[in-house]
Amino acid sequence: MFDWLKVKSTLESALNECKKMRATMEKNKLRIEELRKLPLPKEELIELVSKWMDDSGSDYPQLLQAELNKFVSNPMDSPQKYSYQNGPARLVENLGTPLRVLQATVHSNMQPTTKTIERALFYMLGDQLKAGVRRAIQEMEYPTIVGPTMPRRLAEIDKLTKENSELQAQIEEIEAGINDFGVVQAAVESQKEARKKPINPPTPV
Repeated sequence: MFDWLKVKSTLESALNECKKMRATMEKNKLRIEELRKLPLPKEELIELVSKWMDDSGSDYPQLLQAELNKFVSNPMDSPQKYSYQNGPARLVENLGTPLRVLQATVHSNMQPTTKTIERALFYMLGDQLKAGVRRAIQEMEYPTIVGPTMPRRLAEIDKLTKENSELQAQIEEIEAGINDFGVVQAAVESQKEARKKPINPPTPV
C-alpha cells in the first residue's frame, strides 16, 4: 500500500530545505552588498592613489615631445625673442611659438588643464609626491571597520554569487518535483472519487 504519510513527510522536508536555502541566499546577498560598500584598507588606498599617479605621469615624456616637436622640425624658431619696445632690447616670450613645459599637451593649440600640470609633476616629482600622499592618508580620519583587500573581496563576492546560483538551481529543481507530485496527487484523488461513484446508477422508479 502506498504510504501517503511518508510522502507528505518527504515533501515537508523538501520545503523546509528550500526555506533554509533561501535564508542562506539572503545572507549571501547581504554579505555581497556589504563587501561592495566597505572602505578599502588604508594601505590599499595608498597603493591605488600611487598607481594612479604613476599611470598619469607615465605619458608626460610623450606630451613633452609633442610640445618640443615644433622646435625640432623648425630649429630657427625659438620660445623667446628680443623686444625693442620701451627701452633696451630684452628677451620676451614668443607668443607665436610658446613653450609649455609643465603644461605640455598632445597638440600645441590644446588648452592645458590642472591635470596637464599634474602629469608633469607626477613624472618629475613622483616619489616625493607619493611619500606626501602616503603621509596624508595615514594621518587622515578613517572608518574603523574596513573591508578585505580587493583581490580577497572580489574572490568572496564571486564565491557567494556562484553559491547563490547553485542554491537557486536546487530550489527550482525541488519545487518542480513538488509541483509534479501535486499533479500526480490530484489525479489519484480524482480517480478515487471516480471509483466511489456507481458505474450503473439505479434507475428511479
